[in-house]
Order: sequence, then structure tokens, then C-alpha cells
Amino acid sequence: MNRALFVPLLFIILMLSGCADQEWAEPFPDRLSITVLDSIGIETGDSCYVLGSIVAAATAPNGNILMLDQSACIIRVFDSDGIHIENLSRQGSGPGELLMPWDMTVFPDGKIMVMDIMKGGMIILDSCGKSLDELTEWPLMPPCAITGIDSNQFAGCAFDAEMRGSGILFKLNTSLFSMENAELEHVLHTDSFVMDLDNTPLSPTGMLEYVNIATNIDRRIFYNLRSTEEHLVYAWDHEGNELFTASLGIPPVERTPDELDEENEYTRMRFASMGMNTLPEGSEPDPNHIFVVGLGTDGYGNLWIQRGTEEIPVFDIFDSTGTHIATAEFPMNGRHWRFSITPYGNLAWNLDPESGYQTVHLLELPEIE
Repeated sequence: MNRALFVPLLFIILMLSGCADQEWAEPFPDRLSITVLDSIGIETGDSCYVLGSIVAAATAPNGNILMLDQSACIIRVFDSDGIHIENLSRQGSGPGELLMPWDMTVFPDGKIMVMDIMKGGMIILDSCGKSLDELTEWPLMPPCAITGIDSNQFAGCAFDAEMRGSGILFKLNTSLFSMENAELEHVLHTDSFVMDLDNTPLSPTGMLEYVNIATNIDRRIFYNLRSTEEHLVYAWDHEGNELFTASLGIPPVERTPDELDEENEYTRMRFASMGMNTLPEGSEPDPNHIFVVGLGTDGYGNLWIQRGTEEIPVFDIFDSTGTHIATAEFPMNGRHWRFSITPYGNLAWNLDPESGYQTVHLLELPEIE
């Protein structure tokens, strides 16, 4: 071999072998800080401020804070200063009433949509809580991770399933829907997997939450499959054209034995809230942490991706071109924090608080240069 050629080839080989052993490096080691401005929720006292089980929260376009209380079957409404205004809906099977609310989204025109598992559909209310419609024509179950795009359109993940030998083929169709009749307008993306009923253990985490979906001020839609195998988020415009994918090479993070026990206990608690006293037979936690546990967008259209691999909530922020521009962290420990980061306001709550009672925190996001 030509000596002049051999030297650069040897250099490349040494470089590649060295890179293979290198640990993943933080793109932005100097993280920005998310500030907690105030909180809503007390342990005892005024019933307006004693929260039951908050499973979703959002800031409405008028600045009011809406909290979906699963145990009370109501939507608690507070003003931007955290003062209680009213409660919307109530427990019941009538129009606009709730039986087992699971998710909520607020539309740019102020409408509210609640996904209710027991009613098998979507309950649509106006901004004052008046019942507008109920969409229940779903073949298997109503879409999850619902997100209002505009006054006439929402996104969500619809389920489909069919038997495949000794297992079930599940399809998760992230789609755009019409508000008028829940008609599917466009399938953006499909993830599928086969669950072997004889050999594959059920993941408690997967049984509760499969995907994350968010939208921004430009009516873009962002989607992520909650996975322990890859960090990947897709982006489309409101017409279904793919824009970019956001991904980081974060390495997998194994759960410790204590974390596996905590995950089982947390899942039992969530299933008990639905009237199920035991986990399905054969279920066991995933050995690794989920890469992405939440998505949000700020007032500038930036995408906020919440990591699930750290002991504190950490967000990777991507601009409208799909470029990673910053990393920010929340100043409280815990892996069960959920966030509502929207152009109208920013909230955080813990699904499994150490104090034993829930509070919803009002947040200020850091400036991104």
C-alpha cells in the first residue's frame, strides 16, 4: 500500500475506534432554568383548592387555568393569579357530563374537549362549560393524546387491532380529525407492534400512555411514540406534510431495582383509580426508562421535548427548522412530573407527589437567545 495513503487511513481507523468508546456528550451543558412562579392546591381547607387527581391541565387562550380532575369528574377553572372561578361539568352520563375523564385539550377559540374512556368518546364544551357535542363513533376506543389544532380540527392517536396467530397486531395511527363529526381527515404516521399473548409481558407504562402529541402557534403537529429504544419526534404542518424529525443520541438508562418497584406501585395506583385492584397477569415494567415523556410548544413556536431518562425534568428545545437550540431543566426531583407548555401559559403537576396531595405550578420559561 502507498505509504502516503496508509497514514491517513490509520488515522481514520484510530479516530473511529476512539469514537466508539466515547460517552454521549450534552449538546448544551449549561442548562437554562424554568422558574416556578406560584402554585395552586392545598392538602386541607377550602374545597375549591383541594385537588383530587389532576390528569391534565392547560392554559386557555384567555389566560384561565383549566385542570381536569379525574376523581371528581370536573374541570376546575382558575384565573391567571390562581384564584378559583368555577367548576365545569360534573359526574354523570348525561350530555357534557363525565364518567372517567382521561385527557383534555383546549382549542384556540376556547372550546374544551375531554376524552372519556367510560363514555367511549369525546365530550366537547364551550368555554363556559355548555355541552356542544359528544363524539362517540369509534370502532375500538377514542383517540388518545388529543390536541386541538384550530376551531375545526384536532389531532390524536387512534387505535386499531387484529389477531395475528397467537398475538394481537396493534396499530397506532396518529391522525388529523374533523371537529364536526370526528371524521378522520388524514393519517400522519402509523406505528405498529405485535403483542404475543403467550410470551410477551405487558408493560404497565405502555398500557397507560402510548404516545405524545403537541401543536404550536403555526398549527404544526409533533408526535412521539413513548419508547425505551429511541429518542425521535416527528413534525408535520396542518396539511400533513412532513417537516422534520428531531432526535438525540441519548443512551438508554436502566431502571434500578427500586425504580422498578416504584413503577409497579405507581401503575397499581393508576389502575386502582379506574377500579382495577390488580395489574393484568404477566405485566412487568420496562427495564429501561422511556426516552420522551412529554411534548410542548412555547409562544415562539419552539418545540419542548421532555426527557424521561433523568431524575429531574429536563427539556431539549428545537426551533421551527428542527435545530436543537437549548436545554432547560425544572428545579424539582421526580419522574412523574407532567407539563403543559403552550403559547398561552405553562404549568407543571406531579402524578405521584411525595406530599400525598397534588399542586399545579405556574411556570415562567427562560429566555432563549
